[in-house]
Amino acid sequence: MALPLFALAAGDLGLGNAGGVQLNQGDLVSMIAKIINTALILVGVLALAFFIYGGFLYITAGGETDQIDKAKKVLTYAVIGIVVIGLAYSVVQFVIGAFGGSGSGGSSGGSSGGSVYND
Repeated sequence: MALPLFALAAGDLGLGNAGGVQLNQGDLVSMIAKIINTALILVGVLALAFFIYGGFLYITAGGETDQIDKAKKVLTYAVIGIVVIGLAYSVVQFVIGAFGGSGSGGSSGGSSGGSVYND
């Protein structure tokens, strides 16, 4: 039974006050934004790897039409994947900005509360 006490004595795990669940909305939105951005980066690296693989297949096809067609499919799907990932990143940044959180990069573009027109 002493194991949980040792786990608590290990130090701060970066979870805030997990015992009392005292996370405010900004912290939660920021944490979700970091998780989603990290996932998008990992998927983007994977799409880039497929793009490189498709280029390698195209270069080493040696004039074989089957290999060239396979390489073109891999390249096409990799480009589509990169475009979808870019759009997903944009949507995530927009939603995070709408909730008032701070995503990694990008600004929320909100107004400062003043009137644009001089009355």
